[in-house]
Amino acid sequence: MTVALPRLRRTAPEPVPARPAPPSRLSPGAARWLLRAALALPYVVLAVIAVRVPTTTLLGLTGNEATLDRARAAVDGGVVQAIGQLYPLVSGVLLRFMPFGVDGAAVVGGVVAGMLLQFLAQEMRQRGLPMRHVVAFTIALGANPLYAFVALNDLQAFLGIALFALAVVRMVRFFAWGDTQAGFRAGLALMLCTLVDPMGFVYVVIAALAAPLLDLARQGQRGIRRANVMVVVFPSIAVALSMGFLDLVVLHDPFAALRGAISITGERLTGLQHLFATADGVLLIAMLVAGAALALLAGRPGAIVLVVALFAGVIGEYAIGLVPVASAGNVFVTTLSVAIAILPRVEGRLASWLVLVLAILQVPLAWVAASQREVVVVWMQALVQAVHG
Repeated sequence: MTVALPRLRRTAPEPVPARPAPPSRLSPGAARWLLRAALALPYVVLAVIAVRVPTTTLLGLTGNEATLDRARAAVDGGVVQAIGQLYPLVSGVLLRFMPFGVDGAAVVGGVVAGMLLQFLAQEMRQRGLPMRHVVAFTIALGANPLYAFVALNDLQAFLGIALFALAVVRMVRFFAWGDTQAGFRAGLALMLCTLVDPMGFVYVVIAALAAPLLDLARQGQRGIRRANVMVVVFPSIAVALSMGFLDLVVLHDPFAALRGAISITGERLTGLQHLFATADGVLLIAMLVAGAALALLAGRPGAIVLVVALFAGVIGEYAIGLVPVASAGNVFVTTLSVAIAILPRVEGRLASWLVLVLAILQVPLAWVAASQREVVVVWMQALVQAVHG
């Protein structure tokens, strides 16, 4: 008799549960804030070092110093005098009551500088730009003395630049993607521009001029572009009308604040003439050419209009006295920030590499331009002396 033994079934060993990956300690929001802090740290350190820099005659004419002096004279004289003499009102009041005065304003500007760099880098990545472009443009904007000088010495102008860049990004999303929330945010950012920066209403006009250059998500709808423009510019128009009404009621002149801020002097006109007769003027023209070349490489020839309008706006504001005498880098920083804000993904390997080269060339161009501006050179030399001694 044969005894059949039951065949043992080979059972697969029970799978060992995989060890779960350690959860990320940083949420996306925390990671963004950490990057902002890292990018802002160098500027905040410079702002702290600048506390030891003695105020010279030239440095006393920079944006923060000029705004604070004007705000002290206006605010300390009473509400009516403040309304008539402070334009724009919010930035003047902000500087007047800022802890530690211009030193506190420099620290705030350093923090905003880091936040703007992070925002523009994030936006470039979301549009699908390669990392080499993101890094190159971030360095081109952040690693030059003009960016640091504007951020730490002219808070109202730098806030206006940052808000305008934010508005342009949101406006592109509103027009091209149909994102209504982005449209409202663009309008609010432009409105804040008019409250903190003398260039604010110039930015609003430029935003309206840019509307025909942007792609529309909702094609074929009659009047959609005009409606989109109205959504973006309406808050600023409301602010302008409110300011005019306030000046009319209090001072019987709807343009009292603006009229009081405008000052056309022969010194400024002579300075402009001298500017375009020197190497600094040549560098400004080179910056315009670089912006136009970038627009052509990106397939946005209409953006050349924006570059020219920004240049003309800053020069015009300087000529009529709304930009401080000891200002430098406003054109460069504004133009490059807006170019980064609207730069699309470039098709084609050759065009992509040319854009990269153009971004890298912005760094030496900015340093050479800074070396031609006396106030920037004096400021950098004072920082070096403060570090060494």
